[in-house]
Amino acid sequence: MLTFVRFFVAIVLGISLTGTSSAAARTPLLGGPLNVSDILAGLTPDVWQGRGVTPGADDQWENDANWSLGIAPVHLDNPYVCIPNGGLPLIRGGQVAQLLALDVAPDGVLNVDDGGKLFLYGGALAPSKIRGRLEVDGGALGGPGRVELSGTLALHTLGTSDEATLTTRACAYYPPPYPPGDAPCIPGVPILGAKGRIEVDDEGVVDVTGGQVNLGDQFQLLVHGLLRVHDGGSIAADHGTRLALLPHTGAGEGTGTLRLEDDGGYLEGKNDFGIPALGTVVNQGQVIKTSGTGTSIITGTYSQPSPGAVTVNSGNLLLPSGSSTPATVSAGAGYGTGRCLEPRQPGCQAQTFDADQQNVEFQVPTTDANGASVLVQELTSKSSNSDIGFPVEAHATGLSATPSDPAILSLRYDERLLGGRDWTQVDVWHEAIGTNTYVKLSPCLANGDPPNGQTICVDRRGLPGSSRNVFDDEGPGDAPDVIMVIRTLETSRWVAR
Repeated sequence: MLTFVRFFVAIVLGISLTGTSSAAARTPLLGGPLNVSDILAGLTPDVWQGRGVTPGADDQWENDANWSLGIAPVHLDNPYVCIPNGGLPLIRGGQVAQLLALDVAPDGVLNVDDGGKLFLYGGALAPSKIRGRLEVDGGALGGPGRVELSGTLALHTLGTSDEATLTTRACAYYPPPYPPGDAPCIPGVPILGAKGRIEVDDEGVVDVTGGQVNLGDQFQLLVHGLLRVHDGGSIAADHGTRLALLPHTGAGEGTGTLRLEDDGGYLEGKNDFGIPALGTVVNQGQVIKTSGTGTSIITGTYSQPSPGAVTVNSGNLLLPSGSSTPATVSAGAGYGTGRCLEPRQPGCQAQTFDADQQNVEFQVPTTDANGASVLVQELTSKSSNSDIGFPVEAHATGLSATPSDPAILSLRYDERLLGGRDWTQVDVWHEAIGTNTYVKLSPCLANGDPPNGQTICVDRRGLPGSSRNVFDDEGPGDAPDVIMVIRTLETSRWVAR
């Protein structure tokens, strides 16, 4: 009961009113081990003395001999733990570390192995500091505490491991037993108290690799530095979570960045606690897709305050529908809107369904050496009662296109909008620039060029990549969606009828 009360105080107030149950544990370590807050400076840390610090020592987290107090943190109330330079402790599968706060020195490495769990409870007055490296290899980093990251947080999900997870409460993802003060998670009821929070400073890095990583249970990830997704990694963000890419806090220029280095994405996660809205994504920094030939999708309630930016150097990047945000798009790359039918599906392609009944993609010509600034937006009012869905604006500044290498615009419409029509019965209309008048487009010629004297055509050639019917596997009786493909040398507003 005493332990529960102490953890409850730490959760609610963000402080610890006690040190440990040992008088020796209250004796200050000479010189103080690391840079800590005023609250933590009054506590005696349990400093790692095992592998990497003491020759011949092992890496066992629960071995009393590996700690400066002679007591492993698992036996202490509200432990404050420090991993010094060179330290290499391991929290193994099945072990749970519950700490008031953690401090990892610049050359220290703490590993949370597959099935291991690390929970942090200190709030703003007693934050954890990761200045070295924290590796979560299929394990969990959780708790309602605050983490300040100036080093690296590596989140790995491998084919044979559990999914690496950031969660405020163990009960949101794992079966009992739960840490004190953590249970129960009540289905349909959001968290009432503090949420887990990691603030990544200008030099900090969150590194996501290997498979799907969970941003769960209303956890908050505030990035002034770098969120890197690569080597098969992707992020599933639960409803109620928050990702914010923010300007640097230091003197130098720069912003927080979400960097997608292959075709991983930021996908929809779970909705177990009565939060209907998707997770929040605030891009006041930069989203950039640097490589990969496929499609990366950003899912969430998206906003882009100044100086937020989007860059697509390779493949295709899709943002949520309704996001009126220009992107810098390189030759051969694409930008648009879309959402996955099935949450938590890495590598899924944009589809249409009840919640998102149309989407649009715009591909810059492969010969456009300088690329273009592309704006793709689904409008909110119809141009005619005959419109299928709503018009879209696909505009590109600095576009260089030719009849043999045009820009490619793909408009996808859900079966619910089509009234039983297939692609052969759908026309596309284009707003002549500056006229507010829509003109019906002609089919492309057999070689893909527009008819003589025209700059735009609908690709009805029946070839791969041209207009077609598509299915999105919504279940028995699923009718086809339609994708209409336009080859164009200019941009403006477009609508299907």
